Amino acid sequence: AQSPCVLEPTRARLWSAHLAASGSRGRIASTERRNLIVSNVPLSLNAQILGEPGPALVVLHGLFGFHTNWRSFGRKLSGQCQVHLLDLRNHGDSPHSGTMDYPGMAADVLAYLDHHALANPILLGHSMGGKVAMTLALQNPERLRVLIVADIAPVRYDQGGKHRTMIEALLAVALENQTRAQIDEQVRAAIPDASIRNFLLQNLIRSKTGWHWRLNLAGLQNALPDLRGFPESDSTYPKSTLFIRGERSAYVLPGHRAEIRLRFPKHQLVTLKNAGHWLHVEQPEAFQSTVRSFLNHLSTPNP
Repeated sequence: AQSPCVLEPTRARLWSAHLAASGSRGRIASTERRNLIVSNVPLSLNAQILGEPGPALVVLHGLFGFHTNWRSFGRKLSGQCQVHLLDLRNHGDSPHSGTMDYPGMAADVLAYLDHHALANPILLGHSMGGKVAMTLALQNPERLRVLIVADIAPVRYDQGGKHRTMIEALLAVALENQTRAQIDEQVRAAIPDASIRNFLLQNLIRSKTGWHWRLNLAGLQNALPDLRGFPESDSTYPKSTLFIRGERSAYVLPGHRAEIRLRFPKHQLVTLKNAGHWLHVEQPEAFQSTVRSFLNHLSTPNP
């Protein structure tokens, strides 16, 4: 069996990916102010690309994240694949939009694949990014080589309350004339877990005009009901799929297996011991090893 990824020299480059019609290649989205887009047209996503041209691994982050959360993983895999670390809409340096649902985000990713002429890439998504990846796979199975889903299932979740609390806490922050430590103190009562605060405050950036959020917090707040769910569909994804769950996570439970089997009949499920929802951070070596093993055992690419 031939691995779908080949050994390539590693090189890191920062790209801002734009649709072919945009005529603005190479421009990084402004971190100070971005016009709010309300449209069904796919958005052009920012990305970091690691490795030389070759078989592609496209990685989609979770809610409140952005591409740098996956940079360490991407560097490890960039000797085997060209790794594309994307910022999804309303996150990182990608455009902000007043509309946000899984079909729309899947369309953004599909436009990215088209713009970069990525044929049969491996698509990996974590949490919210996993739902985007599953949506794309179900809608356009012919566009992917295989699918990897990290600690999420194609079901509706009831954890929206904690995410709403986080968003409300960030929206309530007074940013003017504050240090990062003072901003951290402002959200401490609502978000007592220091590791979660540190993760969220990675989205806080400073420019000449002061502090700004990378996140479109109002857009995320409005989108939470859609993000908790998953699009209804009779489609199935007929190709190999790897689900990786954390042993200490409640996001992929035995009760979810029936829905996973229905939509992804050629799937396998791997549980990482001593890992929670952030399994790629809590058990990075085990996560990387699991992904590599899956890729190395794939047969030659589908025609």
